[in-house]
Amino acid sequence: MLESIKQFFKNIFKKDNKQYLEPAREIETSKLDLQMKATLDLSDQVVSNDENNERVFKLQNAFKSGSIEEEDLSEEEFDLLTNWYENEIAKTKESLERYKNKIIAIKTKLAQS
Repeated sequence: MLESIKQFFKNIFKKDNKQYLEPAREIETSKLDLQMKATLDLSDQVVSNDENNERVFKLQNAFKSGSIEEEDLSEEEFDLLTNWYENEIAKTKESLERYKNKIIAIKTKLAQS
């Protein structure tokens, strides 16, 4: 496709017809199809993750503001919110552990100096 577009513009702006003629290259359709499929699958996953994250953030904000109570949530919403909080707690613990290890490394380096 790209080659045909290039060829079109070369034909429009050329001085000598024989100067810019290039043989058309064939692209393997299987490779192109696989690349397109992989790209589309990845974009579908990103969109679905964004939708889930947006839903969780709306639930979180509504829960924090007090506009909804725990009893108002369905089981699916409650599980979604609970999993999100557990993931955030795990990320925070990992971050604290990395920070703690960094401080320990700095202290041992200073002690050796």
